[in-house]
Amino acid sequence: MTISRLTLPENFFDVTSSMLLLQPKPQYLYASLFKRALAASLNVPMSLGLNGRSIESNGQVYESAERGRRAIADSLFDELFAARFVMDGQPGHTVRVNRPKYGSTTYTKASRKIAKGASISTTPINIGSEQTDITIATYAGPYDQENSRVAPYAIDELDAGLGVHALTSMVGAHMQDDFDHFWDAVMITLANNASTTVRPAGMSADNDATVAGQFPMTYDTLNRAELSADNANIPAFADGYRVCVLTPTQVSQLKNDGQYARYAKDHPEYNALFPGYVTTINKMHVFKCTTLDTANNGSSVPIHKGHLMGPGVFMGAMAQKPKVRFSTDDNYALTAKLIWSTFAEVELADNRFVTSIRTTGNAA
Repeated sequence: MTISRLTLPENFFDVTSSMLLLQPKPQYLYASLFKRALAASLNVPMSLGLNGRSIESNGQVYESAERGRRAIADSLFDELFAARFVMDGQPGHTVRVNRPKYGSTTYTKASRKIAKGASISTTPINIGSEQTDITIATYAGPYDQENSRVAPYAIDELDAGLGVHALTSMVGAHMQDDFDHFWDAVMITLANNASTTVRPAGMSADNDATVAGQFPMTYDTLNRAELSADNANIPAFADGYRVCVLTPTQVSQLKNDGQYARYAKDHPEYNALFPGYVTTINKMHVFKCTTLDTANNGSSVPIHKGHLMGPGVFMGAMAQKPKVRFSTDDNYALTAKLIWSTFAEVELADNRFVTSIRTTGNAA
C-alpha cells in the first residue's frame, strides 16, 4: 500500500492563501446613478458592533465590493435625475413637485380672428398644472431569501480574530454589494414602467414571440424607439443625444444587423470614460448593461427589456445617508449583528421620458 494523504490524513493539512481572486460583478449602472445623485454610498466601518462592544478582525483585508466593476465616469448620466432632495432634518416626509400642463385648443386663423365690431369675451379660462410626489421610506438589508425578510449578518468575536481574511471587511463587502444590487433592481423596475413600449416589427405584445430569436434587436427597432421619443417631444441631454441602455444580447443582435455598420459611429469621449459604451447611432448613445431585466413570456421565450431615456427620468429623496446599524442582541458583546438601512426613495419623475425596448433573446 502506498503511503499518501488518503492513507495517512493526519500528516497533512490544507492552507488557505490570503490572496483574493477577482469575482466578476456587474457595474450596477442604475445604482451608480442613484448613489451619485444623492451622495448615498454605503460605508462600512472596519470595527463592527455597538460603541464599547465592537468586534475587531484580524486577517487580510477583504476587497471592496466595487473591485472589478465597470464604473461610470461621466456627468452626462447625472442629468437622468430631474430632482434631488436631501431633507437633512427638514420637516416632512413627502415632497411634491409641479409641472406645467399646457392646453391644447384650436389653432386656426379663423378661430382666433376678431371680426370688426366683435366683442372679446371677458369670461376668463383656467390654466392647467400637474403634480408628482416622492415620499421618503425606510429601506434595509441584507435579505433572508429563505424566510422572506430583512435579516442581519452576525460575526463571532472569537472567529473574527482567527480567520485568513478579516470577517469585518468580508461582511462589509457583502453589505455594499447588497445595497447596490437593491437600488439597481429598484430603478430598473421603475424604468420598465415606461409609458411607451417599442418592439420589433410584427411583435405587438411580449407573448407574440413563440420561438427564441423570433424578434431580435435591429436598427429599425432602435430607430422606431427614437421616432417615438421624438414624437413625444422627449428632450435630449446637454450634448444633443439621448441615452439607450441595452442588454448584452440586444447589443449582439444589433451588431449583426446589416444596417448597424452603416449608421453606427464611435464617440471618442465615451470610449475613454465609460467601459459600457457601445456606439452612437443617430442621436442616441448606446450602452450595454448586464443587469437589465429579462423574463420569459407565456411561451418560455426570454424577453429582453432595454431603455431609451432622456434627461429627467428619475427623482430621488433622502433624509439620512445609508448607515450600518447594530443590534443590541449581541450575547454580551460576543456576537455582532448588523444590517444596513437608509431613509430614502427614488421614483420616476415622468414615465414619458423613458421608452421600453423589448425584443426576444437568441435561440440556444
